[in-house]
Amino acid sequence: MLHLRSPHMLQMLENSLRKQLPESLKVYGTVFHMNQGNPFKLKALVDKWPDFSTVVVRPEDQEMADDLDTYTNTYQIYSKDPKNCQEFLGTSDVINWKQHFQIQSTQSSLNEVIQGLSVPKLVKVKRTQRILYMMPQTAKKLVPFLMPDAESLHCQPGRPRGINQEMFKLSSLNVIHAALVDKFWQFGGNVRSQRYIERCIQIFPSSCLLGPDGTPVSWALMDQTGEMRMAGTVPDYRAQGLISHVIYTQTLAMDELGYPVYNHADRANKIIQKMSHTLQHVPMPCDWNQWNCEPL
Repeated sequence: MLHLRSPHMLQMLENSLRKQLPESLKVYGTVFHMNQGNPFKLKALVDKWPDFSTVVVRPEDQEMADDLDTYTNTYQIYSKDPKNCQEFLGTSDVINWKQHFQIQSTQSSLNEVIQGLSVPKLVKVKRTQRILYMMPQTAKKLVPFLMPDAESLHCQPGRPRGINQEMFKLSSLNVIHAALVDKFWQFGGNVRSQRYIERCIQIFPSSCLLGPDGTPVSWALMDQTGEMRMAGTVPDYRAQGLISHVIYTQTLAMDELGYPVYNHADRANKIIQKMSHTLQHVPMPCDWNQWNCEPL
């Protein structure tokens, strides 16, 4: 196991992962932001260097002090050889199998390895699998070979329908809004998830629409992997196209910063899938995967 510490090594890793897109997307996005100052205090581990086979990005050890905090205790994994990475992932220096944690990857092929490790490690695993999208301007830069009709798509995403700009004011989230975001986040609803959301709001760009009373009614923000997540709209303001407007605005802002922009959608959430189609988000041939792991 090798810890890539130098900026030169991390830039080499980013360049290599870019060549493996879209299957490397979760790790590529994370390493990209590590190279923008590493605000989440993450580290990249590889099995060998420079010709690595498997890379794992995880927080520094001191950041993982809470054994029950799966939001902080998160590993992003990419492997060029998923069938033969079990030994590396099984190493305690790479993954702390005694904690509650989650693994994220855009490689469904890792499921067999993770499930196989769960038995000897005495860990219960719950997998979540969803549709992975890349925003059109990001897809043109990173995976132009996946664009269905590159000549007909503009660099800008599809535009959402208009909103009442006298009623709604575009803004960014404040840390005091974390409880509201957490309330409507499918993966949230607890003290640790709210703390995680607070950290994301403090560190990364976000967008929201403020309602007539000055509180957010729709929002979107970014996590440490560069993915646009935790988007939502309060029930009283749904079906008005607000979330499309927020995601469109957030996408433009992130693209202007040069960030790769992507997200995921539940296969049962036809509303978000319709929105993604309207905004010309590009579905990836690989899935968004998350494995929640809990020691028995």
